[in-house]
Amino acid sequence: MDVRILDRALEKGASFCDLRTERRRGLSLEFKDGLLHEAIPGDEKGLCVRVLLGGAWGISSTNDLSAGGMESALSSALKLARAKASCMKRGEAVRLAPVKPLRMKVAWKPASDPRDISIERKHGYLRDMSKSAMARPGVKSVTARYFDGQRTMELVSSEGADVRMELTRSLADVSMVVKNDKGMLSNRASVGGTAGWEIHERSRLDEKGVAAADAAMNMLNGRRAPSGRFPVVADPVLAGVFAHEAVGHACEGDLVIAGDSCLEGMMGRRIATPGLSLFDDPTIKGAFGSFPFDDEGVLARTKPLIEKGSLRGFMLDRESASRLDMEPNGGARAESYSARPLVRMSNTAIAAGDRSRDEIFEGIRLGIYAVGTRGGQVDTSKGSFQFSCREAYLIENGEVTGPLRSLALSGRILETLKEVDAIGKDLRIEDPGYCGKGQTVPVGDGGPHIRIRSAFVGGG
Repeated sequence: MDVRILDRALEKGASFCDLRTERRRGLSLEFKDGLLHEAIPGDEKGLCVRVLLGGAWGISSTNDLSAGGMESALSSALKLARAKASCMKRGEAVRLAPVKPLRMKVAWKPASDPRDISIERKHGYLRDMSKSAMARPGVKSVTARYFDGQRTMELVSSEGADVRMELTRSLADVSMVVKNDKGMLSNRASVGGTAGWEIHERSRLDEKGVAAADAAMNMLNGRRAPSGRFPVVADPVLAGVFAHEAVGHACEGDLVIAGDSCLEGMMGRRIATPGLSLFDDPTIKGAFGSFPFDDEGVLARTKPLIEKGSLRGFMLDRESASRLDMEPNGGARAESYSARPLVRMSNTAIAAGDRSRDEIFEGIRLGIYAVGTRGGQVDTSKGSFQFSCREAYLIENGEVTGPLRSLALSGRILETLKEVDAIGKDLRIEDPGYCGKGQTVPVGDGGPHIRIRSAFVGGG
């Protein structure tokens, strides 16, 4: 990387410049209904140039890493910044919160590098889990997917930052559709992390796939879900989805600034039950959303969002930190070298409480046990949510009894946070996936079992 570009950016009027180069290599496989559907290797590399000139960003990317290609990208970035600066309104100028320039190199090596595992073995892994799920009663279609990827990122800045990281991620999931005379339903199971082949050797995803297929058929044969307000116990997966979708997005600094968060102006106020804490943490070893520093070269750190019921923090890049008069905390992430960093989550979870699983269910005369999610909707500005549950069961006199068909959970974010009256000890962060916000980045979420005193459910 030609770091002289940084000096030339400053000579041409920029107040700040950073260069981020990336190389991403990987493999994607899909096995559908007993046949290999796709096998796609990938290898791309490129550069992103950011300049701040006249209070405006100019950003340009290229996969031409020659001196000429980098010079051309700088020229484009400067031109864009000048054009933006010329039409900015008063008060729109970008300022960056100060950080100590980071100089470090980090390589997170997997215990078993996926590149050392043959494609035939990976194919067999998908074939076997697909075959196991297909053998279950009522299963009509099974899709098994596998991905592994290696990311190498380097960043230098005009402020003196000089960082490099290497990491590997791997993910597999199996989804199925079941059918009987009552209808059709889908379910899925997955495993993934910032790790290598070792997670697949120990995951027993074939067994999880079988359990997911059986659960889907069980749900299809379940009774009609009731409608109304009930006590609800959410499993760690659903608790994590609530943490990510309902609270995490509302804690993204850029959404707060844009007026798209129900938490705007509430810093320091109690927004949840006093025993509830919630955090975002990219430093968790092996979690799918982990990284050592963000795509602005700011060191990754745990971000307390809610502490003992009070709002304590937001996720921030340097720009949003400046606008909110807060300290940057490593929340800037980019989908690829061709994308600009945005405020994003990493691994978001409700912290562990002090109740055992049995204590969570105790005392519920009639309630709902909600497990996982198959999607939903969240409006962070209005503070509302609705999630469709992958599985749901009736709770009668503290015991989980019959399955319920197609249950959905909905409510107001701030009301629901205050209705949580029991938090389990069994914190798990094991639901890997991708979060979309114009760009997609790998994330994890989780939590313990939680009990919501009263929540609105419906379905059928």
